Amino acid sequence: MINNEFKYLTISDEDGNWGLFLNVAGTAKVLPNVDYPSPNHPSEYFFTWEKGRILNEFQINFITEGAGILENRHGTFQLKKGSIFFTFPGVWHRYKPNLKTGWTETYIGFDGEMARKLISAPQFSPNEPVFNLGIKEEFLDTF
Repeated sequence: MINNEFKYLTISDEDGNWGLFLNVAGTAKVLPNVDYPSPNHPSEYFFTWEKGRILNEFQINFITEGAGILENRHGTFQLKKGSIFFTFPGVWHRYKPNLKTGWTETYIGFDGEMARKLISAPQFSPNEPVFNLGIKEEFLDTF
């Protein structure tokens, strides 16, 4: 893995009172034939493909290069350049890049009362967590 940058934040009660707060933000370029995920993440974020994981926050990942797969308890979803996918609090999931292509991902993790209200909209669902929107600079800039 190269070009791997991330920041995990410590959230205070005051941060939580805002209703929307960021837990993590990062980017990673995963080369072909490299193990995923990097073991450099905090233990509550690390997972293995065999076990997957359950988080207590939302995450949004934007795949800007390469391809891969996402699985959750609702199905298996193909990921490609331009895919944006969501993971949801309390929902088991796992994802990884294709060994032949690797991928470049940009991601954020967030939570809060306002976040839960926003993401409760019908278009956001663990049943259909992937949006294939293509590469849009405004999305990348927002990340």
